[in-house]
Amino acid sequence: MSRRAAAPILLAVAALLLGAAAPPRGTVSYVMTPTTAKDGAPALQVEMRFRGDSDGETVLNLPEQWAGSTELWRHVDELQIGGATSVEPQFPHPVIHHRKRARLLVRYKLRSAWDSDPGFDYEKARPLIRTDWFFAHGEGLFAFPEGRFAGRARFRWGEIPAGWKIASDLDHLRGKRTTVANMINSVAIGGAGLKLVERQLNGAPLRVAVLGQWSFEPEALADLVARIVTSTNAYWGDRNTPFLVAMAPLGAVPSGHSFTGTGRTDAFTIAATSSFDLATATRFLGHEYGHSWIPNELGGMPEEQEARDYWLSEGFDDYVATKVLLRSGLWTLNDYIADKNETLLRYGTSPAKTAAAADVAERFWTDQAVQQVSYDRGHLLAAMLDARIRTVSEGKKSLDDVLRRERKAARGSSELASTLFQAALREETGIDAGPEIEAHARQGQALQLPEDMLGTCARIVTEPRRAFHRGYDSQATRLAGGIITGVVLEGPAWKAGMRDGMRLVRFESGKIGDSTVEVVFRVADESGERLIRYLPVTKDEYQVQRIVPTVETGEAAEACVKMLAGVK
Repeated sequence: MSRRAAAPILLAVAALLLGAAAPPRGTVSYVMTPTTAKDGAPALQVEMRFRGDSDGETVLNLPEQWAGSTELWRHVDELQIGGATSVEPQFPHPVIHHRKRARLLVRYKLRSAWDSDPGFDYEKARPLIRTDWFFAHGEGLFAFPEGRFAGRARFRWGEIPAGWKIASDLDHLRGKRTTVANMINSVAIGGAGLKLVERQLNGAPLRVAVLGQWSFEPEALADLVARIVTSTNAYWGDRNTPFLVAMAPLGAVPSGHSFTGTGRTDAFTIAATSSFDLATATRFLGHEYGHSWIPNELGGMPEEQEARDYWLSEGFDDYVATKVLLRSGLWTLNDYIADKNETLLRYGTSPAKTAAAADVAERFWTDQAVQQVSYDRGHLLAAMLDARIRTVSEGKKSLDDVLRRERKAARGSSELASTLFQAALREETGIDAGPEIEAHARQGQALQLPEDMLGTCARIVTEPRRAFHRGYDSQATRLAGGIITGVVLEGPAWKAGMRDGMRLVRFESGKIGDSTVEVVFRVADESGERLIRYLPVTKDEYQVQRIVPTVETGEAAEACVKMLAGVK
């Protein structure tokens, strides 16, 4: 699973043909085409046509950084610039000199960041390009002239190889102008084996584009996403609009699984290892679709250290997704409570539970525990505030009313979503959540749900729980290519027979993160393959909250579903 070595950028002030129709004044026109590099490696070619700046100098911003990845411009190759008098190769921001308002043609090729399946090493900012398929996000694809991020843009595909299918959320704008920002916030997928499934949702197409082989058919994924899309749109009171889900494979891994999702303007993406299945991914799908509103429709995010407010953009999105799944019937009351208990367990045993917002911003992309605590802390804070709103309003209002009010306030506003939320909450309910947000989201004070928060539906108990640990160094094992490394001496894994130097064949069963569930690994050494099973515990003990339902079936359970789902 090696990363491809960064390709050098070959820059030429080229005598490119500029005979094609010039773009409308102020518009950047993009064309993307699957192709090959000079050495025969698969690549994507991007062509840009635009007018240079009126002062005769235009700075070109190449892909640079996103989602914790840096130097994205190193995947750019064969950069050519037509219409220039000279170019200063100051990467990643070459300066183009030209006549005033000259017609410029920029052409470059993108090479894959990996020459094999990336598995756990995948970084979503980097393009994944194979001989017969590709998958990439706009942040790693598209350059743009400096100062034009909010400017107009157009997109079209170039010549597509015979037998290929392609898809992008930019297809929804075919023949129309969009913005450079939408170009960057996009996804592109295509290949000979791409499967495209479409569902019509009240006249609006939902397209599901899937690469690779999975334990489910693309039609099943499309049906599940269609229910999530319809239910979430109903939650926000919106009509269905064209939407794309793009899914790409990351290969098989011997231990556990990995999947990541990314919300786009009118799409979301899935990149997953081969063990991805629909049963465990329902909440993940609801979360990714929910990003169309949270935070996109609720206000801005901090320009610097954006992760400081991920408790809202990720955590509140998690919570609303669970409400939508319960409301839609995709989840039962037991499913909903089980999800909350998983969140409480992760949060209660997290080594990053008390990380302050500044720490989160600094370590979000390098520390998995810090990353996850942003989601869980925001999720539980939203649940606590929702219960408080129900109590104060005597059941007449919920967090849903506050978020819808915030959405209206965000239109035309430059305020941050976190600021608008607090204002909307005060105006809608009279509640000042400033102290809770400062304590839990900003300072990292541990959050404790009130025992009676769920009324007669459930009680919240606190109980001791031993910390979870695989018993070996999972990261070092991954970096060693699946050779088990760092087995804890005299720990449960060691006592069960696991030793450094064994090959980890695969994870058979268990529940990663839950120390009460036995884990089973298949390992191999000179004597052959065998199963090793043990409780993945350490000596560290935490106090963890857990929800115990007090109703199971009947009218009482139905009433609880309505209350927790926000159905009035």
